[in-house]
Amino acid sequence: MFTLFLRVAVLTVVLGLAGVAGASAAPAEVPIQPLPVIVVPPELDSFYNAPANVVAATEPGGIIKARQITPAFLSVLPYNVDAWQVLYRTDDSHGNAIATVTTLVKPRGPAPAGGLKLLSYQVAEDSTAQYCTMSYVAQQGSIPADFVNSAETSLAMVLGLSQGWAVSIPDYEGPNSAYGASILGGQATLDGIRAAENFAPLQLTAGTRTPVGLMGYSGGTIPTGWVAEHHRDYAPELNIVGATIGGVVMGDLKAVLRSNNANLGAGLIGAALHGFATEYPEVQQVLDTKYDWFGRFMTSIKGVLCHPQGSALFPFWNYLGSFTGGGDPLDLPELSNAVVAQQLGQQTPDVPMYIYHAQNDEFIPIAGTDRVVDGYCRDGADITYTREFLAEHIIGIPGWLPGGYQFIIDRMNGVPAPHGCSITSPTSTFTSGDFTNLLAAKWPAIAGLLTGFPVGAR
Repeated sequence: MFTLFLRVAVLTVVLGLAGVAGASAAPAEVPIQPLPVIVVPPELDSFYNAPANVVAATEPGGIIKARQITPAFLSVLPYNVDAWQVLYRTDDSHGNAIATVTTLVKPRGPAPAGGLKLLSYQVAEDSTAQYCTMSYVAQQGSIPADFVNSAETSLAMVLGLSQGWAVSIPDYEGPNSAYGASILGGQATLDGIRAAENFAPLQLTAGTRTPVGLMGYSGGTIPTGWVAEHHRDYAPELNIVGATIGGVVMGDLKAVLRSNNANLGAGLIGAALHGFATEYPEVQQVLDTKYDWFGRFMTSIKGVLCHPQGSALFPFWNYLGSFTGGGDPLDLPELSNAVVAQQLGQQTPDVPMYIYHAQNDEFIPIAGTDRVVDGYCRDGADITYTREFLAEHIIGIPGWLPGGYQFIIDRMNGVPAPHGCSITSPTSTFTSGDFTNLLAAKWPAIAGLLTGFPVGAR
């Protein structure tokens, strides 16, 4: 729990210390619902639901519903920006049609000639209940149970709006909150970008030529990394100019689960197993038949918790020890196949990437990220990789943010990415002053958001 409070403290510093820093066819018009009278959790909100036949009849990325919202810092201080939610079609891990929501935000005022650029920011949702989703916690009047997701959602808005970009923040875990499912998450992210380009009020008038940058740290690397590797197969029409990830989860997921078992981060293991079970019935079968009663109880209860609460519940418990089948449950074909299918390193990215990992990350061993980057470099990818020594997972957030953010800014502005691989292992990134400079640069935008100034107004 202490680590989670550190994490939200870092995000709050970013938001508070700085003062809070070929054209496609025309987008289809959709009816836009007005602001909801009462903001209720997705479990009780009909906006999040659509008939199965309607979802199936919609193309991936097609918009089913749209409505205005009022985003707010920690559910209280409203932001004076243009903001909507759209319910759109995507696919689950097995190619079945589902619907999920992305939160779309843009600066006030008309777009420049050529339309806005788009930042797709994937928050580290790390939760297994819908009331933890970014689309819910972003709204004024929501229950701030997941204050970490709320803070990072605001961070995403600051980063995009302060550059004059539109922002897409997808609920990439889908309607069943499938934590850890990178195939689902990556597809939902790409279809969220498609939905953004299909949504006329967002003013992405360049359509599929719109420059798109992607960012995600920790759990946010689960979908973002998949997109970098697979977008050319799933959504080749999108103009993704760069991606940045830090604290990379999917380098070696089995190693991540084993290293956290009976450790400080053990509370997230039950959530991950529950998340996989929502996408893979064979995983659910293992949990139902080969785990003791307490293991079944612990993985089930994670389904109603956001990650601040879920990770604080039994942090040092031996989750893998509840397996009654003998040996390591991660070696069972039912679990192993599901886990390995999510990992990075299956394809070489064709978009430039900035990758960051703290050498002393206490939750995610760096060896998995090293392995993935080595494979990328052998295959000729354009990778900038920073391995910071004097950092761990939480301190890694301000370690990753300045370099990763500037990398996306440069790509969005048309600056060519460095060719080939650049791997550095600095003792500390803080000696460069980049984080302090970032805070200073974002002060006007963050202060404007918190005080109700119409960011982007002309």
